[in-house]
Amino acid sequence: MTSLSSVKILGVKVHTITLPQALQEIIAMIHTRRNHYIVTPNPEMVMYANLHPWFREVLNNSSLSLADGVGLLWAAKYLSLPITNIPVLKQIQEWWQWLWTSAAVVLAPRLLNVIPERLTGADMVWEMAKLASERGWRIFLLGAGPGVALKAARVMQQLYPRLNVVEVMVGPPHEDEEEVIRRIQQTNPQIIFLAFPADKQMKWIKNFLPRLHKSIAIGIGGALDFIVGGAAMQAGANATPARRAPEWMRDRGLEWLWRLISQPWRKDRIKTATIEFMKAVRHEKLARL
Repeated sequence: MTSLSSVKILGVKVHTITLPQALQEIIAMIHTRRNHYIVTPNPEMVMYANLHPWFREVLNNSSLSLADGVGLLWAAKYLSLPITNIPVLKQIQEWWQWLWTSAAVVLAPRLLNVIPERLTGADMVWEMAKLASERGWRIFLLGAGPGVALKAARVMQQLYPRLNVVEVMVGPPHEDEEEVIRRIQQTNPQIIFLAFPADKQMKWIKNFLPRLHKSIAIGIGGALDFIVGGAAMQAGANATPARRAPEWMRDRGLEWLWRLISQPWRKDRIKTATIEFMKAVRHEKLARL
């Protein structure tokens, strides 16, 4: 494994790498023959990490931290811009930096180049599945709602017929945690996809990964729901099927708007990941002046 460059955003480490570099790191992790885990922080997770030190610690001890959220690309660029030493110009310069980087999210996302690209959990599922199918790695799908992981495995194997999905399990409360660990130990997968909410991902990694042998765990949130069109577990009784935003919205930093429209039950979380996150990042920079 190579020494990777990274930035800190509100105290959370994020690696500044491209997809090809990330895949090379994953191959290197397999060759180390020990446990690793990959995290995909987004602005909401960064905000949660600031309130829960244990969560931040797990994020920062990961082998690979990939930016899942255009807000992190914005924050990395905005925080990287230098401020003049001339007192009368500091506030004006900071305001202009905040304004143009915020506009760049939608109008010119390529200018947000400190973190070269967004690498979401939903995208990494497919990239790692392709890699696993080519190299004969075993994968284990854990989490999502009942039946979702099994359907997702079938969809993935339609695209990659050689993909070896050794087991799919829902986990608690539907299945006993000790049984889950026993099955992972028996099947000995190289990659474990954790389709849990973020806090449960980190708790699982902290509590159970040390009991395993030569596995890479990666938190993927609702990625399996996207694959099969299932409803997110937190959505409630009136949930609509989970669908990713159109590519043009993802490329222009507007996925939050798509989720607000399609999953209005997320409105408080979206506010945290947009307005509150941007305020917190700006406060951090202003504190340096």
